[in-house]
Amino acid sequence: MIIEIDLQYLKRKRITAHQYLILKLALDNKHSQLNNYLRTTETHLTLFQDWKYLYSIGLLSEPPDEYVSVNKIQPSSDFLKELSFSEDPFEEFYKTYPVKVLRPDGGYDYLRMDRKRCKKIYNNIISGNPSKHRFIIKCLEKEIEYRESHGSMRFMKRMPTWLSSEAWTTFTDMAEDDHVTIPDDKTIGYGTDIE
Repeated sequence: MIIEIDLQYLKRKRITAHQYLILKLALDNKHSQLNNYLRTTETHLTLFQDWKYLYSIGLLSEPPDEYVSVNKIQPSSDFLKELSFSEDPFEEFYKTYPVKVLRPDGGYDYLRMDRKRCKKIYNNIISGNPSKHRFIIKCLEKEIEYRESHGSMRFMKRMPTWLSSEAWTTFTDMAEDDHVTIPDDKTIGYGTDIE
């Protein structure tokens, strides 16, 4: 079993990957796998403390009782929201993507092309993972912000090419670091002030 974990979510909620795994396996009703994992890693001894903490921050709907059983672990709607989409992910991506740009030759170029194919590509890329979807949207927003501030929107790729070439990976660092600010090149620099 392979589980992708959004590290930003762990930081925001202040939980460990271990605690996330407990929540995820309980949500998927994989109690025997959870029990096996806890026994193998010898973390069954600290399950009560993990349960108590997860309940205190609102990720579990039931408080722990004296008899701790993995079958009684019920993730809250707050955790369920993290693992589900609020709307169709492709539609959100489509709305975020720029409609058209003015190319260097002076003509307009429409970027949202071949919607049906793009939807298929996008759904294959995110493969039902809301965290990956949110991350790609964040990368796209950073690229748009960067291109607008540097006057390079005219070089934005068409949607099918952007998806196929995994262009969002170029802006991964900016999307992961919330403190990165994009300098505004529109400020007046040396030799550009008119007297």
